[in-house]
Amino acid sequence: MITGFNSDVKYRGLVYHVQTEDKGAENPLIETLIYKGGEILASRRLPYADLIQGEDEDKEKAISRLMEEQHSSMILEVKHGGFAPAPEERGKEDLSLDEIVLTFLAARAAK
Repeated sequence: MITGFNSDVKYRGLVYHVQTEDKGAENPLIETLIYKGGEILASRRLPYADLIQGEDEDKEKAISRLMEEQHSSMILEVKHGGFAPAPEERGKEDLSLDEIVLTFLAARAAK
């Protein structure tokens, strides 16, 4: 049985951690959390109590498939900038090397 997935996802020099886990038969819920720097930015919860009535093998496959789909969906949201800070909120430590170089060149060209 799969208990969860963990992935680090990079977007524009920032690293996000995507974590998906099955809360188990007593709490039939698939939960995905997105972290940046230890802070939870988003969560998605999918209850699956209706799947518990099925046969064990079918149930495990269905739950695993739901976990993979939810995990992949959240990774795509990160990769498409869904959790990126607004430009005015980004600090210099959040800039990628390319962005730092472009900022430097733009400031130099302005002089």
